[in-house]
Amino acid sequence: MKKSLLAAVCVLTLSFSACGSPAAAPQTPAGAAQEIVNCGRTQKFDGRPQRILSMNQHATEVLVALGVTDRIVGTAYPDTPDVPAAIATDYAKVKTISQKYPTLEQLLGTEPDLVVGGYASAFAEKDGRGRDALEAKGIRTFLLSENCPDATAAIGTYTDDLGVLGRLLGATEQATKLIGETSKAVDEVTAKVAAANKPAVPVFFYDSGEQAPFTVGGRGLGNDLVKRAGGRNIFADVPKVFGDASWEQVGDRAPEVIVLVDYLGDNGGVDAKRRFLEGHPLAKGTPAVRNKRFVTLTLPDLIEGIRLPAALRTLTAGLHPDLAK
Repeated sequence: MKKSLLAAVCVLTLSFSACGSPAAAPQTPAGAAQEIVNCGRTQKFDGRPQRILSMNQHATEVLVALGVTDRIVGTAYPDTPDVPAAIATDYAKVKTISQKYPTLEQLLGTEPDLVVGGYASAFAEKDGRGRDALEAKGIRTFLLSENCPDATAAIGTYTDDLGVLGRLLGATEQATKLIGETSKAVDEVTAKVAAANKPAVPVFFYDSGEQAPFTVGGRGLGNDLVKRAGGRNIFADVPKVFGDASWEQVGDRAPEVIVLVDYLGDNGGVDAKRRFLEGHPLAKGTPAVRNKRFVTLTLPDLIEGIRLPAALRTLTAGLHPDLAK
């Protein structure tokens, strides 16, 4: 990529906090006290967490990629049986304590000193897992920042979290490496799309729902990905990471590509979703359904985690096939 083009992309497109290769952050001594701010909460740590419970698959994948598998005492709520090849061997070493969220008793049974959540629901107060309740028991918490209240996420949300977790866990070298790899991969695609200067393709993300479509809103990483891929999320005006829309809006906004979101526990999978859309009185008239332009991404592809660069390449190829050559 030409240096001048990269500079233009950094200025003119949605970009990271800084472009180029990140400098390695100083390693925090193993026994040193630390203080971090996460979702507006300030927490103090006497040293590096040694017993980490990770809730939600994408959060676990991040921790494994940071090289702290030996400190993960359990994971919960997997979204897909497939794990990126680069971490599959280490990920298989992590014990799954629950297919959904664990009970408070199951959580406490792992004796964690840190609980990392991928979604805000990981810390549901009604189930006794609220952040205040856990911290009152001496258990520190971390929520991936895409799900902070009122946050509007972009790729930089993920790379910033990598930096914080890297310092907290004593994995700054690996965090710096992951930030650099993510930045390079995403910058390359973003620059290629910007150089092509094609009209933005209207995209509908179909997660689930028959009475009303559940879709990607304007505050999630999926919205940032589709912009970078040369598309336009037709529900960017939904002020959530994921939220409900209406079938009348789907028909009126005429998506040219539909992204089918694949995950465990979704009855019938993406084939059932495609058939439903093809038979729906409003959806079947959209250009996407008429022209059979569907892209499949897993749920972890669209949220904060290590899959984002690959998901961006897949989405770009689905929107602009000529750019995949």
